Amino acid sequence: MLDKNKAQQNEKEMRESFNKKARDMIGQEERFRKTEGTQLVGIESEVAIDAPHAKMEELEGIRDALIGEIGDGADKELGASQVELRNPGPFDILSSNGFSDLRKEYACMLATLIKAAHMRGYSVLRVGANPFLPIKDTPRTSKPKYVQVPNFYNTHRGKHVDTLIGLGATQIDIGFAEVVSLFQSFQVNIEARSFVDAINQMNRSFVIAPYLLALSGNARFLNCADTHLNDMRMVAWEKSHDTRLQDIRVLSWERAFDIRTPHEIGAGNMLRIGLPERYFVDTEDYLARAGQFPYILHNPEAALQIAIGMTWLDARVKFINDSCVVELRLLPTQPTINEEMLLTLIYIGRLVDAQIRNEPLLPIEYVRENRLSAMMYGVHRPMWFISNSGVPEKIPCDIGIKREIQNARYGLRRMGIEHLLDTRALASMMRHGSPSDRLGELLKKDSECVSMERMREVLWEAGMLI
Repeated sequence: MLDKNKAQQNEKEMRESFNKKARDMIGQEERFRKTEGTQLVGIESEVAIDAPHAKMEELEGIRDALIGEIGDGADKELGASQVELRNPGPFDILSSNGFSDLRKEYACMLATLIKAAHMRGYSVLRVGANPFLPIKDTPRTSKPKYVQVPNFYNTHRGKHVDTLIGLGATQIDIGFAEVVSLFQSFQVNIEARSFVDAINQMNRSFVIAPYLLALSGNARFLNCADTHLNDMRMVAWEKSHDTRLQDIRVLSWERAFDIRTPHEIGAGNMLRIGLPERYFVDTEDYLARAGQFPYILHNPEAALQIAIGMTWLDARVKFINDSCVVELRLLPTQPTINEEMLLTLIYIGRLVDAQIRNEPLLPIEYVRENRLSAMMYGVHRPMWFISNSGVPEKIPCDIGIKREIQNARYGLRRMGIEHLLDTRALASMMRHGSPSDRLGELLKKDSECVSMERMREVLWEAGMLI
């Protein structure tokens, strides 16, 4: 462990390098400007390898061997059993076969992984939270960043943070930063046309994401125990990584009841996770926030990439070569590729529709309320939506989401790709509810804590363990 003076010097060097690189990039705005006529999209989806008879210390080697079977489309993640599948390059979904080629490549990578796993006697887990591995000291990938970053948050987490989660009788303690290694997410990456477009899309993504999460929650069980949450990933992430000042309590989400001073807010009352305090004004505003948090890692040449890489917001902007890329990050891995492709199209269509109509942004405090409702209750509580007349209204979630999907279809129609929407898969999603709802239904007659054997049996039945 570094001594305090060395750690402070490292942070100073990282901050200075970040500020310089951020200024340089902002000065090259023209380099990132794109013309109309294409829409590049890429996807990332994380899965976990289930090896029930392996020792904890064997998981990383098992996972690494499977990654070697796939090549460029697979990578390691924080968890020793996690595999990230991603397109090596983006696809233009406005081209004749762009979206089908994206799907085909993803399906091929997943099929290769499943075949390689089966040949070794393992399975692939497609849920947002791994119910089989321990929460504390769960095995992590042995890269320095996967050791240093969770350790930092375990050391600096506020002593008064409530780390228990669960809506039922069972409360689960997630007060260990490595709990994040149990979570699998599905991310959509869209190339923006400019800095202005990227910030606009990111802000709108914050609004859209909770509606999609209500439909797609897939992280309900930890330690084979039922939290009764539609999707507990971000709740657990925020609590386990909460290093904010704890001596001043925030009494309400509403600004009128927030007793922090601007200095106190700047001194540490922000999370790098989830939803920002307000919408971003421009790229400079976005980068200024990203650069405020501890860098933890020391690599001044990569300071900009490290700061953005640890911007764990529900959506963020990445800068890849000469592209501004907006990444939607809130959604969990889905049981099937069809569901992930469906969510991708709904998201893109809704984003385009909102931009075409210059729809007003939902007030951020309503987005925060929607986000919490989606994580806890899915579609089973009312949420805030923008009405057809452009004003916020709180209505039953199923009614609002049907309107969101109609608006998404309008956006896809304007792009000329509405025909790509799988209407049968959409009808099934609307009829059967989120994956968490489906899993809860299968286990409704069981106790809140089930055996690993029973959990595997139900996950196989639900198509979430392959």
